[in-house]
Amino acid sequence: MTNNNQRRKKMSKAKLKKEENNFSVLQILGSLFLIFAVADFAVSWIGINLTPFMGSVSRFSPIIFGIIGSVLINFEKEES
Repeated sequence: MTNNNQRRKKMSKAKLKKEENNFSVLQILGSLFLIFAVADFAVSWIGINLTPFMGSVSRFSPIIFGIIGSVLINFEKEES
């Protein structure tokens, strides 16, 4: 009987770990913002502006999008 109880405890722990590893929508959106920030920075060296709609602030758009992306990725980590 004790072996069955030990097996059940191990199985319940494995199920809990599996549920914690899911990606959320905020993490995916934050990753997309970070990818866009890196692409915007890289393409700006070539001379192409990906964010002309931002006006003079477009010089700082990789920093802005990078910060937004990192906040979205870390948002759920802070809630736990």
